[in-house]
Amino acid sequence: METLPFNACDYRCERCFATERCAVFRDLSERDARNFALGRDSEGLDAALRDLGEIFAETRDMLAERAAELGIDLDEPVDAGPRDIFEKAQKDPLYRSAFDFTMQARDFLKHAEPIMTPAGQDVFDDITWHHTVVSAKVFRAIGSDDEPEMRFDAVNSAAVAAKSLSICIMAFDALATLYPVIERECKKLSLQASELKQNIRSRFSPGS
Repeated sequence: METLPFNACDYRCERCFATERCAVFRDLSERDARNFALGRDSEGLDAALRDLGEIFAETRDMLAERAAELGIDLDEPVDAGPRDIFEKAQKDPLYRSAFDFTMQARDFLKHAEPIMTPAGQDVFDDITWHHTVVSAKVFRAIGSDDEPEMRFDAVNSAAVAAKSLSICIMAFDALATLYPVIERECKKLSLQASELKQNIRSRFSPGS
């Protein structure tokens, strides 16, 4: 199966080299163009909530159409069975480690923000963005890994988490050099991120 760009997305289109063949980027660009044509804002909370509502409506219509094609009655109750994939993922040691990293990185950001200068702002922003991606993508990887047909999604989600950890590691190392007052904390988080990345790769390598 071909690995599509949006299967390994970290949500930063401005830094992506695969936007020319990414359906998600195309849809976002078309939405921005439509908003412009209608004289509507594309930025801000109100615009985001409006666009999200439209996306949900479009998704609902597509699901209803596909269900009708398959002869599925969406109003009929379905027994999901005893297994709770999300609860299982939440209890998984790898996810717990990823969640712990996200929380510690968040605490670090609150502590380090007051001392940031222009010299460190870009890498600080990298951590701000990517520390949340780590736990979210690890959670998705674990949840997808239960079904053989979803293995590709698990591997790609894990790859995004590993990529975000690599960016965090570089950022922590850069901040450690720029700001001696937080050097010790940066090195600790960099090491934690490195160990987590190794564990993710060991569990979700494509051939495993």
